[in-house]
Amino acid sequence: MCMHAFLEILFMTVVGAVIGGFTNYLAIKMLFRPYEAIYIKNWRLPFTPGLIPKRREEIAKQLGEMVVRHLVTPESIEKKLLSPGFRKETARWMTDTFLKWLKMSWTAPQMARFFKVDLSAERVQTGIKAFIRTRYGQAKQHIAPQTLEALLPEAVIKKAEEKIPVLADLIIARISEYISSPAGRTKIEGMISHFLDDRGMIGAMVKRFIGNTSIADKIQPEIIRALQEPGMKATMAEMLEREWNGLKAKQAGELLPDLPDEEISGWLEKNVLSLLPVERFLDTPVQAFVARYRNKIEEEWIPVLAEKALHLISENVHLIIRKLQVADLVRQEVESFPIERLESLILGITAREFSMITYLGALLGGLIGIVQGVIVLLV
Repeated sequence: MCMHAFLEILFMTVVGAVIGGFTNYLAIKMLFRPYEAIYIKNWRLPFTPGLIPKRREEIAKQLGEMVVRHLVTPESIEKKLLSPGFRKETARWMTDTFLKWLKMSWTAPQMARFFKVDLSAERVQTGIKAFIRTRYGQAKQHIAPQTLEALLPEAVIKKAEEKIPVLADLIIARISEYISSPAGRTKIEGMISHFLDDRGMIGAMVKRFIGNTSIADKIQPEIIRALQEPGMKATMAEMLEREWNGLKAKQAGELLPDLPDEEISGWLEKNVLSLLPVERFLDTPVQAFVARYRNKIEEEWIPVLAEKALHLISENVHLIIRKLQVADLVRQEVESFPIERLESLILGITAREFSMITYLGALLGGLIGIVQGVIVLLV
């Protein structure tokens, strides 16, 4: 009798454990299986497809929103970007990249080719020439309507006006020096002779009785004395000042109306290119120019650049996340996952937990079987 009761309870326990374990195992499998809906004619079999295949779009959408709202939030990214550790790591990475780059021997054209840009010497020289021609034309158009007074610095104008009396003295001194010289005397005689020749008979008579030399001897000292008079300097200064004021009021286009533009721009191109060793510069590795600033770049520029870059990114992280549409990216990736891959991914993470759920179902089923067996015996 006791053995019969024990076997009955054992049988019900085993049956309950099998049913409980199998039920949980089946429920877990039904999360993913079947992958597609099963139809019997026009009637869809209940619980097909599985829960996750059926709700994949909704799950993908919820995962995307969860990632943006709770996992990859702008605040968490900003906090990470501004953390001292991440800033040091960024600066270290930039320094390592810079040091690796220094070991290379790239010329400027080689670096340009890396970015799909032609930087040959001919193209650079052509670009410089085009720039000079363009800037020359723009400068000419810009200054043409402006007066000389507007173009020249005030200090230059003031200095020029201060030099007017000095220039007047210099002009008078040079004229006096020339008139006092034999060449000046000869010039005076020639002018007197030409004057008398134009006067016909009277001029010939004067020339015969007095002579060119005698007249020149009288006129030369008078001219020199007139030049040395105090009023002559003031008159000369007034003339120069009047001319200077008229010159200042003129537009640049009036002063230089017929400039040979081609010759001037060609002259500028030739001289600028002679001062710029384009070919030698392009044939020298860029690292040779940068190496002299290596310590300054490593110790000062890179840390500052890293900090500025991270601050700039952190200030715009909300915009970046919005532009990247992280929620949509997650949703699209989840939706594009094959169900088999999604199943293996989830089961790979939760295999132990799902096994424990199956065992728990068997345990509960066994306990229920024991209780049922006891109740049956008591009844």
